[in-house]
Amino acid sequence: MKFAIMFADITGSTQLYDELGDAVAADCVNQCLQRMMEITNQHAGTIINTIGDEIFCRFVHAADAIRAASMIQEVFSSAAVNSYNIMISLRIGIHYGEIVSREADIFGDAVNIAARVARIATARQILTTEQTVLMLTPEFAQKTRQFDRIELKGKPQPLTLFEFVWEERDITIMRNDTTGFQVNSRCLHLMYQGVKQTVQPNSPPFVIGRNDKNELTVNAHLVSRVHAYCTYRRGKFILIDQSTNGTFVHVNQGPEIYLRREELPLVGRGLIGFGESTNTDNGQIVQFACL
Repeated sequence: MKFAIMFADITGSTQLYDELGDAVAADCVNQCLQRMMEITNQHAGTIINTIGDEIFCRFVHAADAIRAASMIQEVFSSAAVNSYNIMISLRIGIHYGEIVSREADIFGDAVNIAARVARIATARQILTTEQTVLMLTPEFAQKTRQFDRIELKGKPQPLTLFEFVWEERDITIMRNDTTGFQVNSRCLHLMYQGVKQTVQPNSPPFVIGRNDKNELTVNAHLVSRVHAYCTYRRGKFILIDQSTNGTFVHVNQGPEIYLRREELPLVGRGLIGFGESTNTDNGQIVQFACL
C-alpha cells in the first residue's frame, strides 16, 4: 500500500524548555501538537503517533498531505497557537511511497525517508520528494521547486528533494546541474580545548551544545543544550544554528558572521563561538578545518 507520509516538527523546542521551564514548555508544545492534529484530521489525514515535539501521520492522497502541511504553516505563521502567546515555527517533511502496516503503526522506507526529509527542512519550510511531486495535480506541482539532492544509505541513486512554496514570494529556480557548485570537502576537523574530533561525509548529524549527550559538549552559560549541528550536503559541511543566543563564525581572514536559526557552509579554516563572539577569550572557542 502506498501513502503520503508526513512529519511536522516544532523548531526551537529546546529553547522553549530553556526559557520557559519544563512544565510550561511541555504544555505549550502539547497545545501546538493538538492544533496540528486537528488540521491533519480536517484534511483526511490519519495520526499515527506524536513523538516528542512532532506529529507523524499518513494520507491516502499526496495532495491532501500538501493541503494539510500548507494550512499548518499558514495557521502557525499568522498567530500564536497556544495560550502563552508564543509564536512557534514548524518544519515539515512529506514522502509518498510504500508502507507496511502493523496494528496501529506503519513502517517501511517511506516512513524513514519522510522523517529524513523533515530533519533537513528548516523553520517555516515544507520539503517533499520527487515521488510525491509526481502524484500532485498541476495546481500543486507548479508550486514546487527543486531544492537539493541527498544520498541515502543503501540507495543507488540520490533522492531529489523539492520545496513546496506555501506562501506568496519570489521564487529562484535551482539549477538542475549542481556539480559546478561542489566543494567536495573530505572531512571536517573540530578542535575544542585541545581535543580534536573529525566529522566524515557519511557521519550522522554532529550535534554541539551544553547537553553532555551531544557529540561535542560546550559547557558555557550562553550555550543552548542543543545549540547547533554540522551535516554534510552536496559536497559541503553545513553548520546549522538552532540556539537562543546564536553562533559566531570567523572564516579565515574574513569578517565574523552571526547566525541565528540560520545555516552556513564551512570552508577552509576558522573559529566558531557558541553564544559569544569568537573574539571572546573564554576558552570555549572551537577551531574548524575543512579539508
